[in-house]
Order: sequence, then C-alpha cells, then structure tokens
Amino acid sequence: MQDHCLEVVAYQVDDPARADDERRHALARVRSFPGFLAWTQLTDTGDATRRVDLVAWKTRDAALSATRAVGEGEDFAGFRATISGVASMGHYAASQPAPVGLLAGDGIEVGRFRLKPGVAEEDMRAAHARMVERHLSRQPGWLGQRLVRLEGGTFLDIAFADSRTRAIAICNAWQGNAECEAFLALIEPESMEFGELV
Repeated sequence: MQDHCLEVVAYQVDDPARADDERRHALARVRSFPGFLAWTQLTDTGDATRRVDLVAWKTRDAALSATRAVGEGEDFAGFRATISGVASMGHYAASQPAPVGLLAGDGIEVGRFRLKPGVAEEDMRAAHARMVERHLSRQPGWLGQRLVRLEGGTFLDIAFADSRTRAIAICNAWQGNAECEAFLALIEPESMEFGELV
C-alpha cells in the first residue's frame, strides 16, 4: 500500500458553536479536493474551544495543496476566522491504511469471497494491495478499502466511496484492468452488495 499523509492540526477557537458550523462547511468543501481520504474532527472533552483535526490524504503533495487552499482561499475565510490560535501543525507519513472518515450518504461496496483451492492467503492479500494501490485508489470518489477475514475461510472486501453511485462506478472499473484480473484469478466470488451510509 502506498504511503498516506496525515495532517495533524491543534488549534483554539473562541466561539465553539460557530466553529462547529464552519468546520462542517469546510469539510464539505475539502471532500472534493484531489487526494482527500478523511477528516477526523476532535474537540477536547473538557474544553470545547480546543480542537485537533486529523486529515488523511493519498499523498503529501495533495495535503500541501489543500493546506494552501484552506489557508488562503476565500471559500475557507469563515473557517479561518473562527480560529484564535494554532498550537501546532504537521504532516506525517502513514504506512498503515489511512483512516476512513465516513458520513451519511457515502457509498459502500461489500464483496464476499473465498480463496480458490491451493491459493495462499498471503498471495491473495498481495494481489489485493497491488489492485488497490495501482488502480482502485486512483478512481474518483474512492475513500478507502479494507479486507476482512471471517470464520470458515470467507473474506470480505469492503470499499468506501463518496456516494453509492461512485461505489458502483469504481466496481465497474474492475473490468479489463490487469491488477483486478490478477486478484479475481485467485478468488471465488460469493456475493456483492452496494449500500449507502445513513
């Protein structure tokens, strides 16, 4: 899996209610930025004026580009106006899969499968990682992907997208792709379902 970039910002606000509203609007805008994966918005449990935002990006370049847009763009003037001080800000490499921040209306695809006879799990996992890194993660609207091992030798491939329509389109993008075909050659599909978070 490619390295992801986590942006971590600790800051203070003066008006928590207004800051919450502007933060939600900022998230709605940032979700359309290239390379966006998730924005986890934290508020101190003892002091609502203290905030930490964890924003996951596909690449460091995507993170830095977004930082400039949020720091200078007119669309984010209201959000910036709620911040009374920044304690720290940094960008960090994340070699583990980045967290997926899901909202109502996001799409999900769940594929259930078994390994073909004689296929080792590690080979399937390597093929899955190549497929995600080289193809699926580059599709518009893709937010993340996770493998789940169930009892009895069954697996789930769970894909997250910014809408149900995008989840379906990403699934359709498997056809004819070499990395996807290599993964499919190792498994016996059992079922596939699409849904929307509520």
